[in-house]
Amino acid sequence: MNVKRIFGFITGYLMAGLFFHSINAYAMGIKLDTTWERLGAVGSGFIMLLIFMAIFKVFFSPSFFHGFLVATGLFLSFDIVVFHWIFHLHRITNGPEANWLEPILVLFGSVLLIYGVKKERKTITSNNPITMKGNMHKNV
Repeated sequence: MNVKRIFGFITGYLMAGLFFHSINAYAMGIKLDTTWERLGAVGSGFIMLLIFMAIFKVFFSPSFFHGFLVATGLFLSFDIVVFHWIFHLHRITNGPEANWLEPILVLFGSVLLIYGVKKERKTITSNNPITMKGNMHKNV
């Protein structure tokens, strides 16, 4: 196993998980009253997430990027299901749009989680000379 790859994967996972839960945002005193204002806030967060994904894809190792995808997917799916739905601690918004927005985000998070794990597994097996096609009997 490649230590750099494992370190990158774990670092990406931890960075995203800790980053998402360590920010105290007060929205600069802005009160969001309408559905469109709340959806705009969620949309701006989604755009920021896409920007971070692009930055991490370009400037970091594939394992770091895959760890970030897994962390984001876990955050979106696990956090919403456990803390929003089971324990009712908070919702993604304070309006009725949370009823349809949260299931979409859980689905999106699950897709990111599965995609990140599959891509990391593929990266590991494609760089392993024993499991590469045509190299089954070489380097053994």
